Amino acid sequence: MKYHRHLLQSCTDALGAIFYEDRYADKCIEYYLRNNKKWGGRDRRFFAETVYDCVRWWSRDWAIIGQKPTRPDLAFLSVSFWRRGMPLPDFPEFENVSYMEFAKSAAHLTEPHIQQAFPRWLYKKVHTELGDFWHEVAPYFNVTNQLVIRANTQKISRQELIKKLAEQDIQGQALQGTDAGIVIFERTNIFRLELFRKGFFEVQDGASQQVAPYMQIEPGQRVIDACAGAGGKTLHIADLMQNKGKIVSLDIHQWKLDQLKLRARRNSYSNIEMKTIEGSKTIKRMKGTADRLLLDVPCTGLGVLRRNPDTKWKLTDQSIKEVIELQKQLLQDYSPMVKSGGLMLYSTCSVLPSENQGQIEGFLQSHSEFTLLKQRHLYPTRPGFDGFFMALLQKN
Repeated sequence: MKYHRHLLQSCTDALGAIFYEDRYADKCIEYYLRNNKKWGGRDRRFFAETVYDCVRWWSRDWAIIGQKPTRPDLAFLSVSFWRRGMPLPDFPEFENVSYMEFAKSAAHLTEPHIQQAFPRWLYKKVHTELGDFWHEVAPYFNVTNQLVIRANTQKISRQELIKKLAEQDIQGQALQGTDAGIVIFERTNIFRLELFRKGFFEVQDGASQQVAPYMQIEPGQRVIDACAGAGGKTLHIADLMQNKGKIVSLDIHQWKLDQLKLRARRNSYSNIEMKTIEGSKTIKRMKGTADRLLLDVPCTGLGVLRRNPDTKWKLTDQSIKEVIELQKQLLQDYSPMVKSGGLMLYSTCSVLPSENQGQIEGFLQSHSEFTLLKQRHLYPTRPGFDGFFMALLQKN
């Protein structure tokens, strides 16, 4: 592949924006792809993969170079080229680069937080909560995530969808441990497909696909998704309910519910009602009305670092404390929506016990009307699965 200077310069500019202008990596990459329409498919793929790779290994790459992190220049990209086994472009900035020196330098990096490219304080914090199991799990967060989709079984079976994708030279296979998940072998822009536009599938990680079935949903029930966002789990719930009953999707952001509205229309679901949370009255009006309540609460996102590697660099100890307090408040404020005999599912995409079982233990101490039925931890040690936590509680 021939590399143009503009392409490599865009990589370093994007990294500068992510680390020194507080831009989110996914949004930053989208911006550059949108504003460089002349880039071909290989250029676009190289740009996205290179930026994500450098974000993922940021601190370790600087340690290999032997410098403190700063706004990167073209020479900084050489470590990413070396790590991925790619020949260096024929540019002056790479003339004095030695892959052998990189290998020697990397061999002397012995501290776990440097080896796994984590901020020291964050690596230590997670180790304090998870123990030595964290040393085993941490490397999996630096593995590039797989593309996983979920078949809309109201329109098509998983096997039929795999067959139709293959007809368009997109190879995939059933994701073990899911009812409708499919792993796509090679990354491609699946949003351009007519199959997507007709609502035959949604992009959804294998761990996220565990949430809706865990709720023991039945068609005809009234289900409240209290932190719906753009509605990935709402859509899965609608699929399991066979478009029967009622789903009330709540969020504080109207623009997210607007996205859900479009997605629900594409998927041909008519049993979803969207409501913006405008204050405590919105919640109080629905007291005791839910057969099932999903609380997929805001969290640190430490379970989905493969998809959002910049999260580990943007988190602070204070932001973690704030999100834990928010989770406690949401459990307190939203749990009254469950009717007697109904079920509440609390979930996060984090691996921190303080966000997971710690929250449930604290909640149950002050809410004797709830009983814990079961809970489940998922870690990114399985292909196609992020880190997730789920706890199912019943209201007596």
